[in-house]
Amino acid sequence: MMLTTRIHLLILFFILMNYISVDALQQKFPSTIDVSSNCQATIQRLSTLQSIHPQLMAQYWDSWGKPSDGIVYGHTTFLGYYDECMDLKNTPVGETNYCIYTMQMNITTFYNPSEYQDEVCYSSDCPVPINTSVSSNIQVGVCYPSTCSPNEFALVLSRMNIISVTSMTVNPFSNSTQTVTIQLTNTGDSPTFCPQTDVEFDMGAVTLVVFCGALVGLVILGTCLDIIWRLLFSYDSGNINKKDDDKEISISLSFILAFSLYKTVPDLLSTKQSPSSIKAVNSLKLFSNYCIIGSHVYIVFAYFHVQLSQNTPQYLDTNIFPSRVFNQFFMNTTFAVDTFFVVSATLSSYLTFKDIQKHKRFRVIYFYLHRYFRLAPLLYLATFVHFKLLVHFSQGPLWHSPNFVSCQSNWWYNLLFISNLLPVDDMCLVPTWFLGANMQLFIISPIFILSLYYAPLAGLVIITLCMAGSTIAIGVVSIKNGYWASIYMRPHYEVQFQWLHDQVHFRLPPYLTGIILGYILYKKYSIDDLPVRKSVRHLICMALWFVAMYLLKVTMFGTLEDMRGTQHFTEWENAIFLMFSGLAWSIGISIIIFFCNTGYGGVVNSVLSWPGWDPLIRLSYGVYLFHVIIIVYVAGTLQSSLIFTDTVFNMLWVFIMAVSYGFSILLYLVVEIPKTKVVSLCFNLAGINPRHI
Repeated sequence: MMLTTRIHLLILFFILMNYISVDALQQKFPSTIDVSSNCQATIQRLSTLQSIHPQLMAQYWDSWGKPSDGIVYGHTTFLGYYDECMDLKNTPVGETNYCIYTMQMNITTFYNPSEYQDEVCYSSDCPVPINTSVSSNIQVGVCYPSTCSPNEFALVLSRMNIISVTSMTVNPFSNSTQTVTIQLTNTGDSPTFCPQTDVEFDMGAVTLVVFCGALVGLVILGTCLDIIWRLLFSYDSGNINKKDDDKEISISLSFILAFSLYKTVPDLLSTKQSPSSIKAVNSLKLFSNYCIIGSHVYIVFAYFHVQLSQNTPQYLDTNIFPSRVFNQFFMNTTFAVDTFFVVSATLSSYLTFKDIQKHKRFRVIYFYLHRYFRLAPLLYLATFVHFKLLVHFSQGPLWHSPNFVSCQSNWWYNLLFISNLLPVDDMCLVPTWFLGANMQLFIISPIFILSLYYAPLAGLVIITLCMAGSTIAIGVVSIKNGYWASIYMRPHYEVQFQWLHDQVHFRLPPYLTGIILGYILYKKYSIDDLPVRKSVRHLICMALWFVAMYLLKVTMFGTLEDMRGTQHFTEWENAIFLMFSGLAWSIGISIIIFFCNTGYGGVVNSVLSWPGWDPLIRLSYGVYLFHVIIIVYVAGTLQSSLIFTDTVFNMLWVFIMAVSYGFSILLYLVVEIPKTKVVSLCFNLAGINPRHI
């Protein structure tokens, strides 16, 4: 045991000493190999480059990735210097390309005690020399001639002899020496990742750029016309009155002025709240969005190279980060998503109940069109930006547009709000799964809303049966497939997301909880309606607050010990947690919303209902759709490997939120507010009154 520990400590010491350097690295090319003639000729020229252009040769090898510190803690991707590789142009070996290859690193350690000289012991009590070997799979950035394909150079690597030898005195008071030999080998068929470069700018990308430019142009034109019109006629841009013979001019002007910043900016910054609005719900969505962004920062940066590392996180010690209490808000982000489902269902049911009461009927066309026009334009724009433009944004050793191939065939799933039916790896812009599941639940929600409105008892029975059926289905699927409560701590977590978390049956209990809450708020039920004394009502209120906090605490932190590795759930415990945690969280959130709207919210209501949140709330949809694009951009353009720490994570989290809000402001002013005005104008042109549909 002591011997093994000593060997590991010595290996770590050599790693920390950054044992591999350019001078120590020996590369020997094979003389013949089964590759194309152009590739073989270039390899032969490269092998003689040392004697012809030694400085160029040094630059060439310097661009390769080399093992360094942190291997034991999962830091096994070594990118090298991508820009240095790509700058090697007009050289004797021609253009260069860059790929990341999976290699096996063999560390052979030989310990020679001081009593030995030339392998002869001159002591009466000779210790035994130690010779041990440790192997590990690592990913190395490799610069190679462009005349070779990635697969051809993988064969070249399999025949190369890449060795580094380091010797040092272990004990300065004796002659004991330690020799470490590092050898990198490639099998020729190991996983290879090559960043996307020089992707053709096709007609779809050109059309999207022109469309975005036209929107910006309309904003500039509308704002300028608004300024001129205000200066000349002192009119209200939101209320243009024209005679019938000038109807076409009025319509054209109204369309252009819909993009004016004079109208859109005040709408964005307004903190005026409707007296009939539901308190606390939107701010809960806001805070949940922050947790989701943090979770995606963790996932993308920790698992960005999952295809390279064979599901081994590269930049984050997953035994440390998830085990911290505060980080449970990011590790259990599925509950933040449940909050979205609760809030969405609460608003939909509450507003529908109010609309039925006002118009004496259920306006089915308006019900679906309103939701479609609310979500579709920005979703479509985000999908095509991700699909057509992201790949052109930059270059780097890790640069690629995730799901680029999937987008070519599956982009239309986003347009139909059914992307959650796809495997995670086949989705085009992964966060759209939520919009798909939410829209599908919204489509069937009139079954529950109308039954509650016209026959409350029957509606409650239907909802209860659906909740029970959904809960049982979750348990059956979880037991059958061995799903985990602490999902991010397991390999192949995307499979569990695909068949459980992304599906409607898993999100049905939170959504139905929201519909019931919307009905309670519509009927204006309150603790004050109970036929008991005031002191008893206060006790009931305190008890419900305790229940809410307890449910939220148990669900959010229930898997903490499992993530720390101190206590693991059994198969049945995992299934039970997955069955009831979403419902328990939803009940806790619903109690908070209920109290905030019935006068028992106190300080919580003051924080959640603060009008200052409103501008940020309006931007939440754009932030949700575009933050992953920004995360992928930041991760894909890294020029060196990133070792995650709490400070690095928080800096990335805050930075990505700030940039996401910047993009969302632009989208809100250019797309969202003008979209509402243009849709209203189109209805007026068609002679349709939204109140009548």
